Amino acid sequence: MGREMNLQEKISFVMRGTVVVMGIGNPCRGDDGAGSIVAGKTNGAPGVRVIDAQEVPENYLRLVVDWRPDTVVLIDSVDLKATPGSVAVLEKDGTASYWPSTHRLPINLLMNYLERETRARIVLVAIQPCQTAFSQLMSAAVSSSVDAIARILNEIIAARPQPAQPKFTAQSREAPT
Repeated sequence: MGREMNLQEKISFVMRGTVVVMGIGNPCRGDDGAGSIVAGKTNGAPGVRVIDAQEVPENYLRLVVDWRPDTVVLIDSVDLKATPGSVAVLEKDGTASYWPSTHRLPINLLMNYLERETRARIVLVAIQPCQTAFSQLMSAAVSSSVDAIARILNEIIAARPQPAQPKFTAQSREAPT
């Protein structure tokens, strides 16, 4: 029996090639804003684009498709029936039963569309919320998970090999006569 991967290993394992990280959620609804806040704390880099889609990820679908990513990492608060702040990395097939209450588009439909249109690997980093009412503060458990996920993403992104920089050569120009 092999050991179970930790969260950093799971996320690192799925982030291959060009990557889009999309945070989803409403920051005005307590823990529901977790994905949006992770996106705000995550640094982009060559080969990695970060989108704070808030509660309208459907508004960014064409942009994601046009970028032609190899991997799309969605981050969202999802009722996993777990302890608040719990985190799971889910493949598309593992999300069929989840219907986030603050989004118009179910997460599995979003994942199906992105997979069909991009041929990318689509994964969901799901965070168990505690409170999602309007004007609520984020719970301590979810805030801790948000910080951990953002730190992990930034470490993975910083450790990615950088694309080769074009070499510039000086060209001689003739002086006008």
